[in-house]
Amino acid sequence: MKIHTELAKQALEKSLEIREEYRYDFRTPLCIYGLCERAKVKVQFVNGVSMEGIYAALDRPTILLSSLRPLMRRSFTCAHELGHHVFGHGSTIDELKIEAAEGKFQPNEFLADSFAGFLLMPAQGIKRAFSSRNIELVNAKPEQIYTVACSFGVGYETLIGHLRWAVQYITPDHGALLRKMKLPQIRERLLSFATTEPLMVVDRQYPIGTVDVEVGTLVLLPIGTLVESDHIAFFKDAPSGRLFRAMRPGLARAAIPGENWGVVVRVSRYQYAGLARYRHLEETDGE
Repeated sequence: MKIHTELAKQALEKSLEIREEYRYDFRTPLCIYGLCERAKVKVQFVNGVSMEGIYAALDRPTILLSSLRPLMRRSFTCAHELGHHVFGHGSTIDELKIEAAEGKFQPNEFLADSFAGFLLMPAQGIKRAFSSRNIELVNAKPEQIYTVACSFGVGYETLIGHLRWAVQYITPDHGALLRKMKLPQIRERLLSFATTEPLMVVDRQYPIGTVDVEVGTLVLLPIGTLVESDHIAFFKDAPSGRLFRAMRPGLARAAIPGENWGVVVRVSRYQYAGLARYRHLEETDGE
């Protein structure tokens, strides 16, 4: 396990170096696509392929991501491919994680995965996320973990794995207990009704001003939130907030009247294929 520790240390140090180089602090979540833009790494979504992602070490470094994968998974995969770039691994093709898990240990893949985790979920940011919500990690509930995962733009199980293995903020038993709760059950706990639609939770402690979703996603916003756009439409009030549905690509400003709180919900089309920088452009007639 010594090699794992050494690689994890390298990944942590590089993640902090990258945050500092591109002027991100060590506590706040970041948009991975915005970081790649700053780093002059092109990101493009592609469909019709069965893979997680590709890093092409070209004159203009390029990351290709499968638009068929879940939205949160794409963000983590993008950070993983950026890891290949910053560590100089050369061009790589990453298989679906289920397939990759069946193979032998690959140091470069472990390094890129660890880098992605530390970059997207810095230790200081995790502590801040839970303390700002008055949540004690030792007994955090699944729906609380899910809410924090949304704030970092990562999946529920991704955050659990990071808490358990990378920063070691929860015990193995607690991690196993959290993993028993599946996403449909968590959505029902948060909304008080069952749904198969993806859910993004944005609470008052949401730390950045933008929220990325795609058409068809349910967006749970704080009680009292009003929206100035038809890109997301009010669906119903839930016990824990106001529920909206992402309807069409574009930007929607959401705010609570009389309060200093608001976000811009950036909606991309479902399974969008194209350059990441254009993912929120509104559709035009004839498109």
